[in-house]
Amino acid sequence: MLSYQIFFYLTTGLLAANALPQVKLLSKLPKNPIETPAPDVWAWGVHPNGLGYKARNGLALELCIKYPELAGGALCNGNTYPADVCASSIVFAKTEGCAGTEYSAEVCSSDIQFALLDGCSDAIYPKKFCLANLVLLTANGCKQFKTDMCAADVKLAESENCAG
Repeated sequence: MLSYQIFFYLTTGLLAANALPQVKLLSKLPKNPIETPAPDVWAWGVHPNGLGYKARNGLALELCIKYPELAGGALCNGNTYPADVCASSIVFAKTEGCAGTEYSAEVCSSDIQFALLDGCSDAIYPKKFCLANLVLLTANGCKQFKTDMCAADVKLAESENCAG
């Protein structure tokens, strides 16, 4: 009985799917796009009844800045954020749009997450910040406090990084 039910549902589903009209959707970029770089900014399409349309592929930079929770998502990919926006929040700093941004020592020493970014590799940190974040032992900005950092933790003092 179960096999008849399965057969019935499968054949009914296949017949219904074939009975529906199949619309072929086309998508193409116009020869002379309105904006450049059009392929990166706009999605172009042709509706089956001949009407064309255009839509943005993602959110505008202003919206991504206004709503930081969207900054690292797919809707904001492709945006390049200004340096002051990147420095304003670790949420922005970790995005692709802030890659290559160099941060000031003040920004880098405001949070360990900033300090671990590539944009802080040349920052010089205050002693208090280095001692509070022993993970920075090998960072250029804490080298001058290496002895103090190694003395702050027994396990760290016995590590390879503190030897010699």
